[in-house]
Amino acid sequence: MTTAADRAARVGVDVLDCSELRRLVERPWFLRFSFAREELDHAEGLGGRRRLEFLAGRFAAKEAILKVLGLGFLQGVSPREICVEPAPHGAPVVRFRGRAAQLAPPSVSVSITHKQDVVAAVAIGVPGRGGAAADIGPTASTEPKEPDAVSPPSTSTSTTAPAQHSAHGEQAPQTTAFLRVRVGQEEAHYGGDLVDGARILRLFGDLVTEITVRTDGDEGLLAQYDDVRFAAPVRPGDYIEARARLVRRTRLRRVVELEAHKVLSARPGAGESAAVVLDAPQLVCSATATTVVPYRRTDTATAPHPVAEET
Repeated sequence: MTTAADRAARVGVDVLDCSELRRLVERPWFLRFSFAREELDHAEGLGGRRRLEFLAGRFAAKEAILKVLGLGFLQGVSPREICVEPAPHGAPVVRFRGRAAQLAPPSVSVSITHKQDVVAAVAIGVPGRGGAAADIGPTASTEPKEPDAVSPPSTSTSTTAPAQHSAHGEQAPQTTAFLRVRVGQEEAHYGGDLVDGARILRLFGDLVTEITVRTDGDEGLLAQYDDVRFAAPVRPGDYIEARARLVRRTRLRRVVELEAHKVLSARPGAGESAAVVLDAPQLVCSATATTVVPYRRTDTATAPHPVAEET
């Protein structure tokens, strides 16, 4: 039964001092983790102080929106999956991607204000006509449950699910793929038992291939990697989760965003077989891949909901 509480709007508020982020916004890993590409592109055109103010305002808005979703920080939604863009008239517009799109109510509005070094944000989420605030919660997710951290060494899953959810309730489908792999001792090639970055790129290649098989019925031909960034070392015994998301589709090209995180880590200093589950996944590598598919295959997509073609 839907109650009045279920139909009520949810409100989230966050306040922070810009100085809290001054050093963090100069670190590439923090920018990639916290902000969507559109937000970073906008920030690059701003001066130093205005850039900090802009990014701090967006970060506060994301914190407020997470409260609307009923989630804490690092509880299943990455901040970069919440994009706060300026509309033509200047007011911020919220767009959701990935898991955030699956948990968001049909309408979310946000307001950001600044005074000297302090920034504050207020977010309000309004349920749809059905009025079920439970649609905001984890049970609304249509993404398949990920394998448990102690599952077999390598697993894979892919899904087509809502990728973007605007403040007006618009949705567009997305195709994703997922792999979890345990790194073996035979893959250490450098001093300090380090694994080369090519190992992660091979995982990325497998994910890109899976996506094109699902969307086009063809393995495709990997054309290039862009913006490849290695953020943390990988060693034997680590468990790596790699994810891919189709973000753009043209007549012949598919553009895929890729990320790999370390979720379990070996601890040789604590014992020959010691290991630990990380409190939060650690970003190991991120990249964008472009793959090409034959034109004759583009009309034979096997995915139930292919991504809309670019115009």
